[in-house]
Amino acid sequence: MTTRKVDDNPTIRGSPSTADDMPSVTFEPTAPSTASPFLLQPQELDLLSHSDGFSILREHLAQHYSYELCDAHASAHTTTNNPDAWLVVRDLLHALLVPVVELFDKACTVASQATHAVKLEDLEYAFTGSARSAFVWLQCFLSSEKEREWCYTRGCPACVVNQTLDSEFSIRLLYAACLLSDVHYPFTLEGPTLPSFMFFLHSLEQALEQDPLYGGNFHERMQAKAHATRNGIEDLIHQCLELDVLISQAPSPSDSSSAEVSAAASPVLAPLGGPPGMKVKRSKMARRQARLKVEEEQWIGAMLEKLAIEQDTMPTPTPAPAPTQCLDSVLKSEAVVSVSEVAAVQ
Repeated sequence: MTTRKVDDNPTIRGSPSTADDMPSVTFEPTAPSTASPFLLQPQELDLLSHSDGFSILREHLAQHYSYELCDAHASAHTTTNNPDAWLVVRDLLHALLVPVVELFDKACTVASQATHAVKLEDLEYAFTGSARSAFVWLQCFLSSEKEREWCYTRGCPACVVNQTLDSEFSIRLLYAACLLSDVHYPFTLEGPTLPSFMFFLHSLEQALEQDPLYGGNFHERMQAKAHATRNGIEDLIHQCLELDVLISQAPSPSDSSSAEVSAAASPVLAPLGGPPGMKVKRSKMARRQARLKVEEEQWIGAMLEKLAIEQDTMPTPTPAPAPTQCLDSVLKSEAVVSVSEVAAVQ
């Protein structure tokens, strides 16, 4: 992970290479930037201004969030620098990042119900494939209070915008969030929708090219990781929906009569103490077959009990015919023409 390292010493230096002291570079602290690293084109600003969803979001943020710059950025601004540029980008970041955090929180809730996990590190076993990778990646990133606060865009708008370029993780998450801006999040309320933010990828690319820490080739190297993160998050959405449906299904009365089927209350099998490779998600067909098996056993038991009761209440049966008596003579009283009689007529 690429991170910025700032030192109080206002010089740029490289420490000598020794056996005990590896080379390092520290960057000179600079004055707070008065311009946002992300530049939006007039047509992009026009798109945002005509979006009902984005306008409602901005009104909400204006009521519940601070629009004041910190002392460092406020003193750096002049009358020619409009702070609204920071605010628009801050609101755009909020629209991109908060849905991802809400999705992760929803995934944690679903995974906890599915696995009954006691430890947070066991929640990942509720998911498979790329969805599990995305869940673990988000879990590591959002475990930091600083990163979670950044995703909620709390604090000085200029500081929030500048923090976007602080690490490779934050850049990758923002890039993946832009790619996901066309995906409908099923955990959000219905209403006015936000526009696609795919246009912001160009602003992000330009900001990375102009940043001395990353350079021009970083964007190209980061793209593959961002696309993998995007695909994993989308898969995580689908698996959350599937698990949510299984959990919400009320178990039938027959489920509680069998210890085997009662384990199906959790869509993820095997105890948490077992090896991770033993955890398998039970499919809908498997749960249906288990219920049918229990119902079949109950039906057979009921039929056997009914037959036993009928045998106890039945009257004494008629004595069976003598062994020398033909069965046909008991069932039919008329004479039966034998084969020899037919032959005699001919």
